[in-house]
Amino acid sequence: MTDGDWRDGGFRQRRPSAETLAWVAASMGRGSRVVGYRRLTGGVCSAVNRLTVERGGTRTFVVLRQYPAGLDLQEPLKKEIANLGVVAGSGLPVPSILATDVAGASTGGAPSLLMTRLPGHIHLSPAEPRSWLTRIAEIAVLLHSLDLPARTFRPWTDSWIAPLDGFRVPVDAQKPAVWKAAFDAMAAPPPNDTAVFLHCDFLPVNMLWSRGRITGLTDWNSIHRGSRAIDIGHCRRYLAVLYSPEWSDQLRSLYESIAGATLDPWWDLYALLHYDGSGSKWIRDQVAGRRPVDVPGMTSRVELAIETALRRLG
Repeated sequence: MTDGDWRDGGFRQRRPSAETLAWVAASMGRGSRVVGYRRLTGGVCSAVNRLTVERGGTRTFVVLRQYPAGLDLQEPLKKEIANLGVVAGSGLPVPSILATDVAGASTGGAPSLLMTRLPGHIHLSPAEPRSWLTRIAEIAVLLHSLDLPARTFRPWTDSWIAPLDGFRVPVDAQKPAVWKAAFDAMAAPPPNDTAVFLHCDFLPVNMLWSRGRITGLTDWNSIHRGSRAIDIGHCRRYLAVLYSPEWSDQLRSLYESIAGATLDPWWDLYALLHYDGSGSKWIRDQVAGRRPVDVPGMTSRVELAIETALRRLG
């Protein structure tokens, strides 16, 4: 079974197994029982459920992440467990680990992680975009200020972006020359830049909000240390895909103003080029109906962001 096969399958839609629910109850302490569950939408690579656990007349919400059994998918879970340990106590709004079963010994073979539930919800339709973008920039600055251990990010190795000889101009590109110029720019050696602590999946769909504040950062599979432009560039690409190149560039300006640091243009362009026309399917899954998704306009919006980034690179 390929990755595409299991992501397209029904695993993410199925309720947790009876074995899993028994494991959760046992993990939550003597006398605990699971009295409800709700599938959380937006995940692409795992099944995520909010469970209601009752113990001694008190009900608690917890979050369960699981991967399918039998597909050797323990590694992503091991990374998330280790990375949550790194950011625990950092001041970031991150979940705490309650129990793990990486081998799936008690969960029907499904690698499993049980976490505390963070308050808030994914918020993709802001009434005040500038305030929304400012909050994102602020938490990025906090994230990048942390002196936490992680491996140094290696371009072309620690990311799914194509190798240099694998770049392809999108079939619906309006200005193919812009893409080719961006690919040529990538042939230059990556410039040295101040290495900061990175989330490496810093996207609006991995942020929880409540009353205008970010109350949670999720999906901790990929921490590294490297150029701050990697995180901001990934978020900028997502903003261009989902909203507009203007929102994308506004995030860059807000971040630089708050951080008092300039984003390296090569690394910014590198992150923007993590665009694959086939990704529209996964973006629809992540957005999960929270806002309209304009698939036909995605490439042209990213193209404009790339064109602007190229001008900054010079």
